[in-house]
Amino acid sequence: MSGLPPGPPLAPLHLFAAAIDTPRFFQACAERYGDPFTVLLPAGKVVITGHPEGIREIFTADPSTFGTLTQIPLQPVLGEGSMLLLAGQRHKRERRLLMPPFHGDRMRAYGALMRDITLRLAGKLPRGGDFKAMDLTQAISLEVIIQAVFGVKEPERVAAFQDVIARYFEAYTIPLMFVPVLRRSFRGIAPWDRFQGVAATFNRMLDEEIAARRAAAAPGTHEDILSLLLSARDEEGQPMTADEIKDELRTMLIAGHETTAISMAWALYHVHRLPEVKERLFDELAALGPDPSPEALARLPYLGAVCDETLRLNPVVILVPRRLSVPMTLRGHALPAGIGVMAAIVLAHRDPGLFPEPERFLPERFLERKFSPFEYLPFGGGSRRCLGAAFALYEMKIALGSLLAAHRFSLAEEGPVRAVRRNVTFGPKTGVRLRYEGERVQAREAMRPSPESPESPESPDKRGAATEGLGPEQAA
Repeated sequence: MSGLPPGPPLAPLHLFAAAIDTPRFFQACAERYGDPFTVLLPAGKVVITGHPEGIREIFTADPSTFGTLTQIPLQPVLGEGSMLLLAGQRHKRERRLLMPPFHGDRMRAYGALMRDITLRLAGKLPRGGDFKAMDLTQAISLEVIIQAVFGVKEPERVAAFQDVIARYFEAYTIPLMFVPVLRRSFRGIAPWDRFQGVAATFNRMLDEEIAARRAAAAPGTHEDILSLLLSARDEEGQPMTADEIKDELRTMLIAGHETTAISMAWALYHVHRLPEVKERLFDELAALGPDPSPEALARLPYLGAVCDETLRLNPVVILVPRRLSVPMTLRGHALPAGIGVMAAIVLAHRDPGLFPEPERFLPERFLERKFSPFEYLPFGGGSRRCLGAAFALYEMKIALGSLLAAHRFSLAEEGPVRAVRRNVTFGPKTGVRLRYEGERVQAREAMRPSPESPESPESPDKRGAATEGLGPEQAA
């Protein structure tokens, strides 16, 4: 059929609803207009599908069918040469150059580093104190990137990168992200001036790391991703330029820092609000002993299922955007070139036909069946699937497994935590408040019943009290 699929009429209220609660807005559109449907977003008219067949048509189409749809929000913070913003042959070349560091043994070489960073940072938590899980998981994921990707090891230099990266994210505000007209200087005091100043400092520090690595006596001996990129050559034997490398380092930072941190925080939330999930996961971890190796953690089936279910129920990025370079037929609708198309992760992952009781956190569903890449797509798909997907999932398993094998926490939230927009990502509104109960052995001692109280905190009665007042999706 010709013409765009139906969708809500253009109205400020619809744009507001799409910005504030995108998942609910898309769900309402799918229920009213069917799949696919058309909406008007800041990027223009976009046709959205969450149906596996529609997603399959997008992901299996010739890569030349699409351009990118993310230049407006991401170009200033990533750089013009970021793989996320490239199309055609340039995208293919960049992807080939970036693939080797994220494969097999290369990736697993970072396991011990991920574990050590996680345990060192968790060891600084005060026993009995409350904290935001996001603060801890962001610190873990950021230091993993600084050391494993940038190759920075010296504590003072790590701290300098942590500081400039924090200011970099803070300066690139949501208005600057989505309203290009605000990207103007004004006597050095405009928000754009502030961002440009921090960006210049960050750029200079990356230049220093590149120069230091190139000047190293034995450049091939370093295992960090920056060093691997410096030694990479394309099919014509040409290396990446310094600007290309810096753009890709920023891309890895943006794509792999907050996203992984959010997913780990959600996982900690679900594990600690659902006693049956916590008990099964702790039993699996206990079988590995007090100091499990990264590879042993990575092989745990239930830990893997917990991570998979977290990414299903709480996708950090809820859409996979493309722009049509040529006409395309999507689920019977003939779409013209220039139109945006999006695979809606948030709709696919909550399809009750694929995931019964989709609002419940049920890791077992990933032990019982394997989902196709058009049904379960937390890292996108097709020729532009997230290159760091295996790295991110590996880090998630190692960090969570190491945390929960060595330390004990309890949930300090008063009620359910909902997802809210952070920028282009969605994360827990509260950051997930936890209470640190101490190291594993200490926590076990604390959980033993005292003479005055015959009931253990983990007794059935206590578990019931912990879930009282929650809906079926929270107290599943």
